Amino acid sequence: MLIKNTPRTLFAFLFLLASLNLYSQDNLEKGISAVKKGDYLNALNLLKNADKDSYNANLYYGIALFYTGSEKDAEKFFKTAIKKDDERPEAYSFLGELYTSQKKYGDAASQFEIARKYLPLSKTKDDLDKEEIELIIQVLSAEAENFIADGKVDKGITSLTTARTYDDKNPVIYVGLGDAYLARGAFEPAVTNYELALKYKTNYAPALYGLGRVAFKQKKYSLSLENQIKAAESDNNFAPAFFEKGLIFYYLDRFNDAIEAFERYDKLVPGSPRGKTYLAKSHYGKDEIDKAMQILEEVLQKDSDYSEANKYYAYCLIKKKEFDKAEEYFKKIKTEELNAEDYTIWSRIYTDKKEFSKAYELLDKALSLDSLDENVYFEYGKSIFSEQKYGDALIKFNKAIELGIVNVAAYVYSGICYYYLEEYDKGIEIITKSIELAPNVASAWLWRANNYANSSFKEGITPEDKKSRELKACDDYKKYLELEPNDTFAQEQVKKFCGEVINNK
Repeated sequence: MLIKNTPRTLFAFLFLLASLNLYSQDNLEKGISAVKKGDYLNALNLLKNADKDSYNANLYYGIALFYTGSEKDAEKFFKTAIKKDDERPEAYSFLGELYTSQKKYGDAASQFEIARKYLPLSKTKDDLDKEEIELIIQVLSAEAENFIADGKVDKGITSLTTARTYDDKNPVIYVGLGDAYLARGAFEPAVTNYELALKYKTNYAPALYGLGRVAFKQKKYSLSLENQIKAAESDNNFAPAFFEKGLIFYYLDRFNDAIEAFERYDKLVPGSPRGKTYLAKSHYGKDEIDKAMQILEEVLQKDSDYSEANKYYAYCLIKKKEFDKAEEYFKKIKTEELNAEDYTIWSRIYTDKKEFSKAYELLDKALSLDSLDENVYFEYGKSIFSEQKYGDALIKFNKAIELGIVNVAAYVYSGICYYYLEEYDKGIEIITKSIELAPNVASAWLWRANNYANSSFKEGITPEDKKSRELKACDDYKKYLELEPNDTFAQEQVKKFCGEVINNK
């Protein structure tokens, strides 16, 4: 019986094997197509079960892994592709891109140098087919981005200029040139090149993203956001635009929008801890500290040395006033990985402890890293304000305002400083600006009311002016009580000022 059925069983097995091979080949072709379209998440799912015997299978699976955040695995598959065929440039180039993302600029340069050896650079443009030209531009543009990231902008521009001799209408080249000029802080030529990219490819997401980055550097946050939204809409799989959108929403205190953007980024790049970390930071911004810590703990379980997660975990601990533990997490981070914001947040430990000299030391470090960061000046002002040095605090708050701070609390603090310095009219003026920017900030109404109230007692004012100021104080206290109905001080002030005004009528 067994012998009789053996041919049928063998045929079924061979048929199954052939079907599996066809299925694997179909997945490989679909996966490669998805990578070329920039749909890396779909490509990842298709390629993970594809046969990995070929150069292309390893190369494209590596690309899908890289762009979805799994860099260690991507590196392995790029190196396997090179073992399959060590005379093709693509795997070297993508390995170079991976090292650039890890800030291993020297290692990246070595990979691009090897990739160049296998490019048909000795041929003229007319002797090359379309695919060869695209490959040359892909490698030279990636090499340029590594030079730019390494601060060697001139070398980056040279690589891109060479690439342009093969195709002077390729948007990738102009995005690269835009990045080069942006790295130099040359905003006008950066914009010109991003716009050239859009001329040759309408709604090209990387070019819109680049314009958004320029606007962000110029503190034109609305314009920056507009461009990042356009970039995300033009390519729903372009992860950097969602990350940048999330950042802008975060800086604008629009935390729900930031969470939505970072959730999309995290979905597109699930292997990277970056999306989850900034998602946690947005929950932190909403004062959802436990939620933020839960997400960060997940990140740190996978990589306990990940600096961004450690620093934001420290942020959360500061919110909880667990200062000693917060210091432990800050001290896990290498000095070169600490930015101005980190030192600013860290300083809050010492401000709270009233160890002001230590707070100022950290804030000075923040300013040494970014002397035009309005948020550092704001935090510096708050620290000095806590020491009740209102004149010195006012200088810092006004500098933050001058630099275009989004946080209206800087205006309110300035108004409070003017109040304590008995410059009530200036206090009224600056807080009025804060109310125009954000009419639902309760403290603004309270402190404008206080400035109006105290200014009504100044010597030399006319009875009419006194009555006008009392009326305005009355109106502001009432508005404040609409937002904070249980404040007994404001309730007493309403009785005092509104009652007096009514009786004098």
